[in-house]
Amino acid sequence: MVDFTWMGWMVAVYVCEVLGNGAVVWPGRPMGVTCGVAPRLASVCSQSITTRSSFLGLMFRFAFEDQNGFHFLSNQEASFCGYTVLISGVGEVVFRASFLGCHVHSKRGTDYHLHLWFVNLQSDGKVAAYPLQLHCSLQGQWSTREIVCEENYMEVSIQQSLLSGTSKTEKKGDDEADITVMFSTEDRPPEQARVLSLTEAAALGYHISQRGSHLVFRCPYSSPLSQSVKERGVDLEIVRATILYRLRSNFLAVDTTVACAQNEATADGPDLLWTVPYVLSPLVHGQFRDRGMRMGVNGWTLSEPENAERGFKVGLQEGRVEIRIPFGAHGGHLKSGVLRGQYSQSMSVDLFFTRQWEDERWPLTQHRSFRLLKTPFIPQVPVFTSKAVSSKGLFSFTVGSFAADVSLQKVTVDGGGDLLTWTWSHQTQHDTDLSVSRLSHSNGSHSYQLRFPLSHTKIIPEFVGGGYKVYSLSFSFTLIISPSGEVFYHQVTIEHSIEYAAPSSPKLEGKCTDSSLLVLLHHGAQAELQWELFLAGRKLDWDLVEMGGFLLKAEDDYMSVEIPSYSPGMHFEELTLQGLVSGVEVSVVDSVSLKVEDTLVHKCTFPARELFVCLPEGRMVAVVDTTHTIPPTHPNRTTLLDHSCVPMETDSARALFSFSLDSCGTTVTTEGSFLVYENQISYRQEFLPVDDPLIHRDSPYRLTLQCRYPANDTRTFAIRHPLNSSVNLTAMSAKRRHREAANTSVCLKP
Repeated sequence: MVDFTWMGWMVAVYVCEVLGNGAVVWPGRPMGVTCGVAPRLASVCSQSITTRSSFLGLMFRFAFEDQNGFHFLSNQEASFCGYTVLISGVGEVVFRASFLGCHVHSKRGTDYHLHLWFVNLQSDGKVAAYPLQLHCSLQGQWSTREIVCEENYMEVSIQQSLLSGTSKTEKKGDDEADITVMFSTEDRPPEQARVLSLTEAAALGYHISQRGSHLVFRCPYSSPLSQSVKERGVDLEIVRATILYRLRSNFLAVDTTVACAQNEATADGPDLLWTVPYVLSPLVHGQFRDRGMRMGVNGWTLSEPENAERGFKVGLQEGRVEIRIPFGAHGGHLKSGVLRGQYSQSMSVDLFFTRQWEDERWPLTQHRSFRLLKTPFIPQVPVFTSKAVSSKGLFSFTVGSFAADVSLQKVTVDGGGDLLTWTWSHQTQHDTDLSVSRLSHSNGSHSYQLRFPLSHTKIIPEFVGGGYKVYSLSFSFTLIISPSGEVFYHQVTIEHSIEYAAPSSPKLEGKCTDSSLLVLLHHGAQAELQWELFLAGRKLDWDLVEMGGFLLKAEDDYMSVEIPSYSPGMHFEELTLQGLVSGVEVSVVDSVSLKVEDTLVHKCTFPARELFVCLPEGRMVAVVDTTHTIPPTHPNRTTLLDHSCVPMETDSARALFSFSLDSCGTTVTTEGSFLVYENQISYRQEFLPVDDPLIHRDSPYRLTLQCRYPANDTRTFAIRHPLNSSVNLTAMSAKRRHREAANTSVCLKP
């Protein structure tokens, strides 16, 4: 049984933070420095240190202390000395170190120590230095040959107790060995091999050293003397190096060839797929005997039951080892993006893959690969799942799943009436409105569950007969990806049918659309209609239909009456910047007994960019948009003829005025049998200089409001909707303008 256990670090972390000029302060605790335990750095015996992204400042570095003092770790030194620093898929800093790296000290070849510093430049300009004292004990034994394929370097180490087996002359001397390295390629004869001294090799990025009982060869990827080949369709990078020991006239040759797979991960159906050759032929001599494979993630080796639980698979296919990790599996990380307007996901995983084999030259070779694998972005279609209507009449559905970096911003539901809307910034909803909740999953992803009552006034079904009604629902989702701020949209349309029990007696129901109020009369499949409909106390007949602009629709078991928002059949309730609140009182009466079967008082809020209303009780109410001028006029600085009468409500573009006919400077004149009441909204310009005004920076703004009432009756209701927004009021025009009604002005005298 071969031991696959690998070594790592245990860490004790202390904090030293500069409180003065921002310079990094090293040990000794000088004045102005505070020290304490730093809980944000974590390390285990898995050969890595991780730092959470929320802890990182504007810049971070690692530093070492040796006989020459302190110095920062550069990218070149990291690959030369056996260190890896990377940002994981979740945005955390990961630091890994070889046990045979520079600055790593060993006792008896079993205990390993490393002292380094983590330096973090914080957003407030302070610099925090964290000294890390790492220690770990060797678990198991070294293999004869250890090969490491890291993110930024390749490394091979040979146990020196076996080096004599390759000696051409068994002779020992007291002189120190003279070491050189020979680089060769498969396509060139041996006499063309290049031999370099250690100094020359180091200048090209090749590290060669003797660490205790190990001979170590290490180099970065894409080094000057490396080769790229394909093996079983997989890209390999190979460095064929032989270490030569010279002891007087004798020499010892040690093969330190290293090969690593360089292919990226791909997406294969629902899996992340990474492949490596089953037999790495540049590293195998003679008969190949497999001694097993293991894999893990985030520095942890997983057991076979753990792999099965997560859905990880390792298999052989056409001479290649295939490693499959399902999208969204525990241990991987999903990142969201937008690809050609569609939601997409990329999966990344910090993979640890180790394998062992025997051949005729090496009693045991252990080959380890550390790879941060990422797939390209793959379009994803969120799954929409609807559920049965609950006993409370709530329609429930879920949409997802999404990666952790996605959040829902807005949902709109078009059910035939007004849009039912939910936004993240206004989550306080009534119980009868759309509610949204987030459902978290064990792999870190999440879905959204939405609920709303099908009886909502903005949801209008279609009665198809046969005892069924159908709800046609269109959903529009607006979602955002953090931290990039990318926005994407998802739309779904479904139909939901439920059984409908026709009422034994007529029933009224009210709904709201964008521009009308809808009255539904459910009468069932009665052969003869024996009832009459009354609106605001007046019987619904064709005269009322034509005067009010009503739209009637008759089906087998119901009838609908659509009443426009500006119709005289509507009862005005309130006008605010949010819209016009209007309602209607409806009753259905048995035409024989005159019994009132059902009554309904229903109100709707209609959005109104601009609106002018003449009320029967003798008031004018106007919502005006003052931004039509060039430059735009500030609505909060407008007044009526009496400059003390200011808007009751304003926003960035509109003003709301409400005043009685006998106030705010309103004038009255007579035109035939009508009394004409008039006022004016204006914006006073500011001239410079004050004592001799010549220059003004504001646009002139004048808007006349006019209501006409019969001279013998003031109970007149008129709506002018919308106001004419095409009138051009520019800074050069001082002529007085009147805005007339653009659409409809209906006066109804009861």
